[in-house]
Amino acid sequence: MSRPSIPNTFTPERKAIFLAVLEDTASPKAAAAAAGIVRSTAFYHKANDLEFRTQWEAAVEVALDSLLEEAYRRAAVGVDEPVIHQGRVSTVADPETGDERPLTVRKYSDRLMEVLLKWRYGDQMADRLRVKVDSTGLDAEALLRMSADERKALTGLLSKYHANKEQDDDE
Repeated sequence: MSRPSIPNTFTPERKAIFLAVLEDTASPKAAAAAAGIVRSTAFYHKANDLEFRTQWEAAVEVALDSLLEEAYRRAAVGVDEPVIHQGRVSTVADPETGDERPLTVRKYSDRLMEVLLKWRYGDQMADRLRVKVDSTGLDAEALLRMSADERKALTGLLSKYHANKEQDDDE
C-alpha cells in the first residue's frame, strides 16, 4: 500500500532556516519549529537526502563545538559573578573612573573541568587512577562511578586513616 503524495513543504528557504537554527541550538525540535515544519519532515529529508544529511551533521558539529568552547571558558577561564551581601549586590569604586561598579569574584567550574578531562583523557585518567588505588585495595571502577564530592570526602577520610595508622606504627 503506497502512501499518499504530500507536497514538499520543505523548501530551500525552510531548509536554510532549519540548518541555521540547528547550528545555533543542536535541537531538531527548535529548528523545525523555526522553519515551520514538523520534526518528522526534517528527519525524512535527513534519511533520504545525502546532501541535507551532510549539512545537518555539519550544523550539529558547529553547535557542539560552541558548547565545548563555553564549557572550556567556564572551567578554565572562569566567570565573573557578583558578590551578594545581605541580599544586595556589593559595589566597589572603579579605580580609573571612581564610578561604583558591582564587586565580582571569578568562579571556575571544577566539575566542568573534570568532565572535559574525562572526555578527552578518559582511558588515560582511568589508568592513572588505577595505579594510584591499586596499593589501597580500592576498586578504580567503583571510584570512577562516584561523584567528585564523594571521592573528595573519601580522600579526606583515607588521609586521616593513614595519618592515624602512621601514628600507631610509630608508637
